[in-house]
This record gives sequence, C-alpha cells and structure tokens, in this order.
Amino acid sequence: MWRKLQPVIAITPALARYAGRDLAEFPVTDIADLRADYGAWNSLGMSDEELRGLAAASEQGTAVGELSAGWSTGTGGGARGLFLASPAERADYIGQSLARLLPARALLKRQRLALHLRASNALYSDVGRGRFTFAHFPLEASIEQSIEELAQFEPTILIAPPHRLAAFAQAGAHFPSLQHLFCGSEPAGEAECHFFTERLGVRPRQIYQATEGFLAAECANGRLHLNDHAMAIELEPVPGTPGYRPIITDLRRTSQPIVRVRGDDYLELDACSCPCGFAGRVIHAPQGRVNDIWRFEGRTVTPPLVVAALEAVLGGDNIWQAEAGPERVVLHLSSRYPAAISTTISASISTTSATTAARALSQACDLPVPVEVVHDLSAWSGPKRRKVVWRDG
Repeated sequence: MWRKLQPVIAITPALARYAGRDLAEFPVTDIADLRADYGAWNSLGMSDEELRGLAAASEQGTAVGELSAGWSTGTGGGARGLFLASPAERADYIGQSLARLLPARALLKRQRLALHLRASNALYSDVGRGRFTFAHFPLEASIEQSIEELAQFEPTILIAPPHRLAAFAQAGAHFPSLQHLFCGSEPAGEAECHFFTERLGVRPRQIYQATEGFLAAECANGRLHLNDHAMAIELEPVPGTPGYRPIITDLRRTSQPIVRVRGDDYLELDACSCPCGFAGRVIHAPQGRVNDIWRFEGRTVTPPLVVAALEAVLGGDNIWQAEAGPERVVLHLSSRYPAAISTTISASISTTSATTAARALSQACDLPVPVEVVHDLSAWSGPKRRKVVWRDG
C-alpha cells in the first residue's frame, strides 16, 4: 500500500522531495504546520485559499463539483482541521466505516442513520442510498428540538458526541427504533457509557476519528481497535507517562495525503488481547490530549487517571471539568442540570459529594497542589467539550 501511494506523494508539494523513500525517512509534521498551508498538502494542485473556500461553501450546503471538503468539529479549544475527499475516497470511507461498525446482518436491513454533529458533509451523506436513509441533525439545535426531530426520524443508527447523549439521557429521551448507538468527536468515560446504556437502552460504541483519518473503532466485544489495516500509526512515547501520541499515515488517502502527521491525543495501549478476530492493536479510549496532561514539579497526571478518579465518585451522569495549573486544581461542577434539560430529575451535586470528589481526585492522583471546587457549570456548550484541562499560562 505504501508503494502504491508514491505517485500521489510525488505530486504533493509538502512531500514530493521524499517520494520513493521508506516511510521512516519522511519527516514528522505537527498538525499546526499542516493547517498552516493546506495547499501544500493536496495532490490536486489546489491552493490553500481554494480549499478553504470549498470547505466554507460545503458548510453552507453548497456543492462545488465532485470533491468535498469540510471542517472538523474542532479540538475543544477552537482549532479546526480541513479535510478533503474525492467520490472514490468517500465511498472507501463509508465502506470501511460500515464494515467496522455494523454486523453483516445490519447491512442487509433497511437503516435510518442519524448524524448528530456540528455539520454534515458528503463524506457522511453519501451513505444515504439503497437501504440506508441518512439525515443530519445539527448541534446548534436545542436539546428539546433535537429530541423531537430525532423521534420523528425514528433512527435505527445514531452517531452523536457524548455531551449530547448525556443531555438526551438526562431528559429521558426515548428512541424505540434505535438499534446501534455510536459516540465520537470527544472522550467518554466508562461510567458515562454505562449511564447512556441505562437511559437510552443501547450500549454505545466509540469511534475514534480525526481530521487525519478514521483511526479506530470499537468492536462488538467493547474493545477499541486501531485501524491498522488502512493506516500506519506509529506510537511516540509521551515522557513521564505510560502512554503515547499517534504519528499518523493514511495508506488509502490520495487527494489529501496524510504522511507522518503527529496527532494531539494521549493514547494508552490495552495489554489484553481481544477474541473478536480483528488484528488491529487495542487501545483504551482516549480521554484527553497530550497538552492537557497535568505536569507539576515532580508529578505527572494523565487524563485517564483524572477521569477514573472522578467517575468513581460522581458517576457518569454529572457534568464536571477538572482544570489544573502549576499552583492549584479547580474542579468545576454543576449545581443542577438546567430546567431546559429536565424538570423532573434532580441532578444536583451536594456539598458532601463535591468535597468527596475533590478528596478522591487529590488522593488518587497524588496531587501536590490543592483542589478547589466551583459550582459554575450548567451544561456543555459549543461543538466539543474538554473534561481534563491543563493551563500553565
């Protein structure tokens, strides 16, 4: 697959000088450098300005030729990436996605697929053919409106970010036809996934996808496998932790070649084998970014440690954000869920629970700084949430 990719690399400005070499001889590129000039990272001779215009038109629902471009959901800090795909690449993406996410019997039945993300794109909507009916439900809509419209659509498949699934679960949403539930675009903890299962009636499976490609999917056994059949994902050790950050090469992408692009996510390998038969390496679901690892003097705390410590006390049905800096940790909690979400469920976090959560976080993570609790969260806003945050000024 790498050899077949060389002619495309030879006409991609950022990579052309390395065409024909082994993958290890290519430089590692940070995402920020790729995003600085998309014109250098496509094989179609398109400029950065043209690609940004194409993505902007797509956001407004305007089709420009057969190529599709669009913007990612973002990092939680505002940065978004541009992706580009030809009709053949979209077909390949849909085929891989359906094969990795749905059992064979589901492909033979009529399905109604609801995509609840910030924006739609031909990358997803092309699936709406034959037995599949597709509909996009934007995140900008209120919880009540989204629930009403989804109920009318009667999805059998729903893809949504965890913070919206949490709101649906708290609101008592019920989708009787739902058979397959997937969450992506942001991390979800084990306790949170269990909460979704209890309230929505279907166990969610996680999708790990970025602008740089379709990186991993959860199998029927609940294990998250890297898509090693289509990507060369190198794991770069993160100093002071047992984890890695991915260096991504997509072996099937030609319009916008992705070769040794360093990702932002913090990953940890799962040492246990999986009986499902898929050969992709197994990882734990990402819980945060490398830049959000807490680095105190003499002590490093990873996002999975923070999530595990807080979910053990708060469960999966509470809104929280843990924000750390060199001198303190601030645990942002909600006093209650807003009335717009639920008028019947009391989800207040008592002072006792808040104190217990702060103590548990401090002890489990062996924090060298104090933990301050602030009740200032009502609901997650924006297209993406960050539950674990590091700010060093």
